[in-house]
Amino acid sequence: MDSTEQYPLDQDHLDGNALAGALDQFVSDLTSAECTCAGCGSSGPLAAALLYAKAPGMVLRCPTCTAVLLCLTDQGDRQILTVDGVRHLVIDKP
Repeated sequence: MDSTEQYPLDQDHLDGNALAGALDQFVSDLTSAECTCAGCGSSGPLAAALLYAKAPGMVLRCPTCTAVLLCLTDQGDRQILTVDGVRHLVIDKP
């Protein structure tokens, strides 16, 4: 069974705007959020990761295996956040 059979795409759904309320929590300080590395599986607070800031953007690396967790690039009128190296991020509710 493929994923479209298990969860048919024609079922009732909302658009991405419905996620706005749930995303409000991300405006707080995320450095205490628990991050799990997609590379090695180790977990810890973002504050414990290794930050490399001498680049066009900021690169956060896993303190265990040094894999790239996320990149934050400033492009003037916008910022681009890439989180390819994060398996999941656990954020405590305020």
